[in-house]
Amino acid sequence: MEEETTMSLRQLSATGIIAIAIVVLLTAATILSFWYAKGRPGSIVIPAGNTYLGPSTTSAPPPPQTDQIQVPPNDAVAIQTGKVFPFSFSYPKTLSLGVFPGDPFDSVTIFWGNTNPQENLLFRVESLKDIPAVRAYLNKPKIEYARDWWKQYNWKGVDSVVQFTNAKGLIGYRAKYKDASGNTPFDHVFFEVPDRPELVIWMSGKLLDQAIFDKIVDSVLWNNE
Repeated sequence: MEEETTMSLRQLSATGIIAIAIVVLLTAATILSFWYAKGRPGSIVIPAGNTYLGPSTTSAPPPPQTDQIQVPPNDAVAIQTGKVFPFSFSYPKTLSLGVFPGDPFDSVTIFWGNTNPQENLLFRVESLKDIPAVRAYLNKPKIEYARDWWKQYNWKGVDSVVQFTNAKGLIGYRAKYKDASGNTPFDHVFFEVPDRPELVIWMSGKLLDQAIFDKIVDSVLWNNE
């Protein structure tokens, strides 16, 4: 009986030693694995067994186009004339201008890169009698139209409206409107049309350097029929 008890104690003791040895080995293996992994660069495993090894080494895409079209100095001048109305203005020849067939506003737009031509309007003739929202300005001073024009569009308010006369004798109004951030990113210009109170010329400096836009504005002419 004593021999059986002694054997059992020996077996338990041996089992305990083995168990302790296994725990020590597992702990050591875990510590070694941790230090080994710590010295390697990280990686993220993604579906299909692929591994992301960090940012791509390919070159970055080219920067987006600037907000303004660059015009070479001393660029040759071209003349744009109206299809519906008797206006004309000069502009740098390198600008790519175009019109919309059948457009009653005789709009002139700038074609530039991958931008939408319908959002790049440079010039148009607005007929107040044909736009219900602005018919009230038919018999009002056109400076009032320039002050309130922003209400038809996605602007937050008017900053300033200044009257001037261009080189061709047209009376105009240079307006600055506030965007959502309170900035005035570019000028809008309105011209009275001689002897045609129902018409107003509108121009946008959205894509052009201020000096280039001002030269175009100064060249606008209305040829009375």
